[in-house]
Amino acid sequence: MKALQKLTKGKKYGIFLDFEGTQFSHEIIAIGAVKCKLTPNGHIVQQKNYPTYKAYVKCLGQIGRIVTQLTSITEDILKQGITLEQMFDDFSAFLSVDPKECVFFVFGSNDHKMIVDSISYSKPCNAIFGYNVCKNMVDYLAFISQYCKDDNGNTYSLTSYLKLFGGTPFGVSHDPLNDALDLMNLYRQVYISKEKLKEEYIKVLSQQRNFPEPIKETISTLISGKNVTPKEFERKIKKFLE
Repeated sequence: MKALQKLTKGKKYGIFLDFEGTQFSHEIIAIGAVKCKLTPNGHIVQQKNYPTYKAYVKCLGQIGRIVTQLTSITEDILKQGITLEQMFDDFSAFLSVDPKECVFFVFGSNDHKMIVDSISYSKPCNAIFGYNVCKNMVDYLAFISQYCKDDNGNTYSLTSYLKLFGGTPFGVSHDPLNDALDLMNLYRQVYISKEKLKEEYIKVLSQQRNFPEPIKETISTLISGKNVTPKEFERKIKKFLE
């Protein structure tokens, strides 16, 4: 899939990553990650087991009631956690390669923000590692939502996308490792489900409202199974411009 090749840019490793963060300060309180080898065209290399990493991370701010309800992470759990600096060291050791050789897949824009905000609060000595992760990060939600949305034009949740493409969630959502595994599985399912992706993209195109009228009309005609000749397309444009 050429669009995925552009995302991975020939990187050797795909790291599927998820953070849980505090409600107000947006500091990282948990991390889950899965490491995969990638082919030059961005496909996950099949192997029996994929290395995983999970840790709880101490924060300076309060977790927040809503976050605790969603994640079951409490202040007592974080007392047993590690510092952001230690997490960066451990995560770097888990990668065992330069972050520049990796593409870090996340689902949504919050994970990037959590790294930056956590660094600004904790000021770890190895902040450069966190910034290098950010530089090589790809928001998979921004990618998949171009081709697949619900009937109201909204994006799905991670587990809903996964189920749509025939995958099964690994466990309870908002556990960072479960979410990272779900993201890896979604990436793989989308890659191999080209026919399903085509069907969903056709739906998205049919729902687009910002196309000029001749384009919308032509797409609708084609989706209905009819052909549109160049002359017919020209007539649609002429009519539109009258």
